[in-house]
Amino acid sequence: MTTVVPSRDRQSSRPRRLPMAPGGGLLGHATALQADTIATLHRIASASDGVMGFRIGGSLAVTVSTPAAARDVLIENADGFGRGKRQTRALTPLMGNGLLTSEGELHRKQRRLVLPHFSPRRMSRHAEAIVSTAESVAERWREGVDVDLVAEMNTLTMDIVSRLLFTASSRDNRALADAITEAFEWEMYAITSPAALPLWVPVPRNRRARRAMTGIRAWIARFIRERQEAAEGGAELPEDILGDLMASRYEDGTPMCGELLLDEVLTAWGAAQETSADAQAWTLYLLARHPGVLKRVRHEIDTVLGERSVRFEDLPRLPYCLQVFKEAMRLYPPAAVIPRQAIRDTVVGGYAVPAGTMVFLNAFSLHRNPDVFADPERFDPERFSREREKALPKGAYLPFGTGGNVCPGSHLAMMEGHLLTVVLHQRLAFDLLPQGAEVTPELLVNLRPSPGVRARVSAR
Repeated sequence: MTTVVPSRDRQSSRPRRLPMAPGGGLLGHATALQADTIATLHRIASASDGVMGFRIGGSLAVTVSTPAAARDVLIENADGFGRGKRQTRALTPLMGNGLLTSEGELHRKQRRLVLPHFSPRRMSRHAEAIVSTAESVAERWREGVDVDLVAEMNTLTMDIVSRLLFTASSRDNRALADAITEAFEWEMYAITSPAALPLWVPVPRNRRARRAMTGIRAWIARFIRERQEAAEGGAELPEDILGDLMASRYEDGTPMCGELLLDEVLTAWGAAQETSADAQAWTLYLLARHPGVLKRVRHEIDTVLGERSVRFEDLPRLPYCLQVFKEAMRLYPPAAVIPRQAIRDTVVGGYAVPAGTMVFLNAFSLHRNPDVFADPERFDPERFSREREKALPKGAYLPFGTGGNVCPGSHLAMMEGHLLTVVLHQRLAFDLLPQGAEVTPELLVNLRPSPGVRARVSAR
């Protein structure tokens, strides 16, 4: 049992020495991290007062899991942290120099260009496409079908984001879904392994990952190429996010083009698809296990909507459905771990953190902090009633990060999650099958239920 030392002396503001998690041997905690990343980080965090050091091979790392320490990393001392070599090595082969991986002036320049297209006031125009896509899936399931909800939510959200970005369908593109999983598995390996080989080394793991990443980038590039050719031919172009990005101009009047356009489109597509799929799979799973909460969800939907389709303007009158979605993301945040690296000696939660330290902002453990969330393992959507949510400390709830690196698509993801929760439970019943009743969280860049959520789906 680790003895936790208070982060600051009562008589002094001098940073204290970083406490270290015991065990790990020669490789530190690398083996445990690769076996179960989220459980290992949560175990380390649970033995701390919010900041705890450990080792990945010979490299120093820290897990951060209190609101104040999270604010130190993402807001107060944000300029003291960068993406870090491990994260850059893991994410750049697929994402290039998009917002998820870029830093410094390039990151600031791209945020100024991209963020306006994902602002709350522009989200309403996407609601109809989200609802119609979800309703078409619900209609196909009315007669009853046994499915893996994780796989099905991946298919659904991939189709939704493809429609929003490209005005195109990706339904039943199984090869693309498999490629995403392959790429994410390699990225987690590259982040957690002390001796991950560079992607160009032709070992089987790397060859599979390269093939998957090449296929994903080629799929996105085809939409951009076709749109550019259509524009050059004078065709009337659809109003979608790709069109918005292509029409955007920097302050000097020049457009975003070439590889950077591909990187940003792919970043928007990948972040929106996987995050939404995992968040919705967890929401379905939790509601299926909590019939009392499900009863309230259905009552709210039936009272407000009856049998008609939900519209964007209905959402303020469906607050409990949003509370359910937020609480699911508290227990199982898709972006459960946000990696950073200290670029200079700094202080986190009162502890001295030397330059070069890998910092894992541990939202999974942060959201289970008993000082903030009473009985933290309990699924309780009332935590996100308007009054109780306002009372949360800043930095206590970070499903999309915060500060200068907050997810650009957070408003879209929240609206999509709200709408999907309404549509799916207005029209369908989800009954967990025995092999889907117990799952564990698995971190593959995002947090997904493993080995999947098997359920019987039928009309209500």
